[in-house]
Amino acid sequence: MKILVPVDFSDDALQALRYAATLAKLMQKTLSISEDPEPELLLYHAFHVPIGGDATFFVDSDMLDKAERAERHKLEQLASTIPDIHAISHRVMIQMALPGEGIIETINEEGIDLVVMGVRGVDASSAWLGSTTLHVMKHVICPVLAVPHSTEVLHPKQVAFATDLEEGENSFSLDFLVRLLKLWKASMHIIHVHSQPATIGMGKAEEALRLDHIFRDVPHTYHFPQDKVATRGISRYLNDHSVDLLVIIPRYHFALGSVFHKSVTRYLTTHPSVPLLAFHERL
Repeated sequence: MKILVPVDFSDDALQALRYAATLAKLMQKTLSISEDPEPELLLYHAFHVPIGGDATFFVDSDMLDKAERAERHKLEQLASTIPDIHAISHRVMIQMALPGEGIIETINEEGIDLVVMGVRGVDASSAWLGSTTLHVMKHVICPVLAVPHSTEVLHPKQVAFATDLEEGENSFSLDFLVRLLKLWKASMHIIHVHSQPATIGMGKAEEALRLDHIFRDVPHTYHFPQDKVATRGISRYLNDHSVDLLVIIPRYHFALGSVFHKSVTRYLTTHPSVPLLAFHERL
């Protein structure tokens, strides 16, 4: 499994790197009993060369090489602070690019299986989901795991999966989730928020049975919080239960619009220490 960790040398990115390294080390330990390929961490940093206002100023290849070497050294130094990093297959990648576009390009070219990204801390004026993380979530088809700096649990044991129980939840995404749950030896809370849980229709009941079959090899329970607003119901559930990770599969038509942005950022500002794993509906 190829895991991409974008790094901007912030504390947020460092925490994401710790999370990804913990996952990779766990994968490494289970190679002998699984058929998964050896995990590889790809540490990615996008940089730019500051240019003054003088129109006659040009960036030559020597300047680019010098800047790239400096950034590579910083990234290698950061990697060396991660315990047992030498035991994990990893490499660093430096690119002069805009962060969002560079990350997406790297995901496509490298065949990345999972992106683990840091997200910014809460302040009084804005949501803490970084614009780059949200941009990547919306425009790539591989899973993206957003890890806040305040995350304390790097090896989740209680995972919540929020679902609308609409028919056709992506099988590839669910199979990937099962692999992670088995790796973590985690239990899963399947959450469906409904205004009147007692009146859930046959279609949703059938989808629940399908999920029950897919997750048959991992401990799981169903929960039906009552609320007219899904995000509010999820937040209330998380407030009342100990959960280490929330999983969502946003509908594609939401992922490109404001509904996705508002619902995700609302969740993240309310629960700033619980990582969010977003799968793409079209995987």
